[in-house]
Amino acid sequence: MRRLMLMASPPAVALLAVAIYGAEGTGGQTAQAATASPAAAPHVVKADLPGRAIFEHNCAPCHGAGPGDDGTPMLPGTMALQRRYEGEVPAALELRDDLDGDTLRLFVRNGIGAMPMFRKSELSDADVDAVAAYLKATAEASGVK
Repeated sequence: MRRLMLMASPPAVALLAVAIYGAEGTGGQTAQAATASPAAAPHVVKADLPGRAIFEHNCAPCHGAGPGDDGTPMLPGTMALQRRYEGEVPAALELRDDLDGDTLRLFVRNGIGAMPMFRKSELSDADVDAVAAYLKATAEASGVK
């Protein structure tokens, strides 16, 4: 018997993560309750570097700073980091100046939680380094100290 294997693309995984995190991803609140008291979107000054396009295509659908399309105040990856770090570090990756290429590669290559892994054929090491440079420059331009 033949097995049908489905490969999930990052946008498909992002939609699945929204479905998983959306209703219960705000500490037991429904998505509607979460929008009743939305968190202020952080002010992000985006650096004009090559890593920006890579981040916006591959990372921002889950880890962007803005609100989600479903009305939740944060995107699922940003919300997960907010819960994990409880404000000790910014939840929005674009406000993090502590993520070098090696650190990003650890999570990008292995995935974590609902985040899928990315193969080198999807994001090269040079791409990951470009994203790290973009995140650092954006955090600095946004006034993160």
